[in-house]
Amino acid sequence: MSLPASTDNPWVRPWNPRPHARIQLLCLHPAGAGASFYQDWSAALPLDVELLAVQLPGRESRFVEPLLEDYEQAVAATYAALRPYLARPYALFGHSMGALLAYGVALAARRHGDPAPARLFVSGAAGPGVPRDNTGRPGWTDDELVAELVRLGGTPKEVLAHAELLNLLLPLLRADFTLCDSFEASPAFTVGAEPPLDCPVSILGGDEDERTAAELAHWSAVTSGGSTQRAFPGGHFFLRDPSGPAVRAAVAADLAARRDPKDRP
Repeated sequence: MSLPASTDNPWVRPWNPRPHARIQLLCLHPAGAGASFYQDWSAALPLDVELLAVQLPGRESRFVEPLLEDYEQAVAATYAALRPYLARPYALFGHSMGALLAYGVALAARRHGDPAPARLFVSGAAGPGVPRDNTGRPGWTDDELVAELVRLGGTPKEVLAHAELLNLLLPLLRADFTLCDSFEASPAFTVGAEPPLDCPVSILGGDEDERTAAELAHWSAVTSGGSTQRAFPGGHFFLRDPSGPAVRAAVAADLAARRDPKDRP
């Protein structure tokens, strides 16, 4: 299978291209964000890891494209866009909404006979089977959505204070929340509806996040390949500074643990 240049694929942003890296880390962003969410990560990872940030439609460089609001459709479209990259060793990382999509892509890869990820990283999201207590957010008023952004803490103050930027962000956020709500209607939400994955799963969370360690622990049931769970200081966006370096170090360590002996120096 020939591999297209990442720059030719609107779904993928290689912030720091490393075409000869040992492994690709395909990163899926949270609700309301885009590929730039991971821009600071790529240069901080080991040289044998190439970070490819997924860019969903309707944001940043794909602003004019229709937004995706259905979980199954979003998974199918994301998987189709990423499939050419799965011929090389890869791992999947997703935060919040991105964790749900990363899991769906891993299931789709198995369903279509593609290589499994070396590891699945799920961050800041309750595992399958845990009911979401924040469903219905797409129907909230603008003021309620802004209050939610403030509470979660992941939106720059400059955006919150800028009416025009908020007018651009809120429709995107409603669509992403609709997508997240539709996860519960997917077979992926029901533990046992899909056979377990066989890749290891790394579970990451913030010790001050509303997503508790017990809710995150449900991800351990999606694989027969074993799982690890870590908590870092911070809330829902714990993977940003000051915990960012520790999170990236943990990701790098887990990727190195899967290194084939022949690849070791």
